[in-house]
Amino acid sequence: MGNKAEVIKHCSSWYQTLSGRSALADAEQLCAKTMSEIFGYYAIQIGLLSGRCDLLKQSRVTAGFSLGDPDSFVGSNIDAKPVTSKHQKLDEKEQNFAVISSNEHLPISTDNVDLVVASHVLEMSQNPHQVLREIDRVLVPEGHCILIGFNPYSLSNINKAVRFSRKSKQEQETYKMRSVARVRDWFSLLGFEVLDVNYLGLRPTLNNQKVFNSLKWLETWSEYAGPLLGSMYIVHAKKQVIAMRPDKKVWRAPALLEGGKVAFNRTAQKVRRNNYSNL
Repeated sequence: MGNKAEVIKHCSSWYQTLSGRSALADAEQLCAKTMSEIFGYYAIQIGLLSGRCDLLKQSRVTAGFSLGDPDSFVGSNIDAKPVTSKHQKLDEKEQNFAVISSNEHLPISTDNVDLVVASHVLEMSQNPHQVLREIDRVLVPEGHCILIGFNPYSLSNINKAVRFSRKSKQEQETYKMRSVARVRDWFSLLGFEVLDVNYLGLRPTLNNQKVFNSLKWLETWSEYAGPLLGSMYIVHAKKQVIAMRPDKKVWRAPALLEGGKVAFNRTAQKVRRNNYSNL
């Protein structure tokens, strides 16, 4: 629980800021745009935002479900709503999960899901490779994964990363952000193709709404300054399955004609001549 508690604590403070709420609103729009071209029968949402923010509401997949980790929402105070909405913070009893399960062991049969939206699952888990293997297992061939995580190299998160690097090795493992380059490598090992990467939350964390709104122009630099300023990233990957090439049928010579029969084609005549030349 120690690792997840650190992630929940960070997310609770991050998503209550103006930058965090704005980034989440942008993430909803980006997910909606990405999912407009994804079709299928089943979609699932896992991770810290599952049950708190419906990222599947714009999905064209027939059925969507939210899976909650048993430790991901205990004691959390995450306000995962757009900054412009008027609402109350979600209570634990109000959170809607279809299934409560661990992200490392999803209770879903193999090759059965067309879309997986995973938020902060790599930061929450002490075994992130197993989480990605589970995502790979449940996805159908050509299935899609939308992964949301914190960027460790952004100006807003690098201070936290340096602070943890000064601690002991055991304490470092309690919370470790995964970079986009690392995520690309892990997806590549599993046979995924990374289709798109976007950075969100380029504006600094401020408490002044007027100053925060005046810095909106920074969002237009996401393509160039995203790796440095973006607090969050969204990786869109597609599961690639190498098709098995069927064995090529070996051409066989036509059956030899019995003696006394007439060959009606040149190939059969040649075979007959070579094999029955002594007859």
